Amino acid sequence: MARNQPQPQAEREEVLECVQQNCPHCNKLMWNKYDNYRTVRTLSGVVRLRLKLRRCYNSKCERFGYVLRPEAEGKWALPQHEFGLDVMAGTSRSVAL
Repeated sequence: MARNQPQPQAEREEVLECVQQNCPHCNKLMWNKYDNYRTVRTLSGVVRLRLKLRRCYNSKCERFGYVLRPEAEGKWALPQHEFGLDVMAGTSRSVAL
């Protein structure tokens, strides 16, 4: 279903960085390639996530060019969803009752 109204403005911004700074395959330092932005609705309000994505630049590495996303992103929401896990858990509890 298409959205009828624009998404509300974020009340705050959280910066998420990768805990693992080195490539899991070749163990060389990965550089911050770019930032990706994502807006998530939670029970405490709308949060804009700034994700620091990293890539391996070792051309001999098996994971060359693959993007490593911040591990903490999974704590906020499922991939491709705009509602936080706390909203989804609250909704499923009220439906089950």
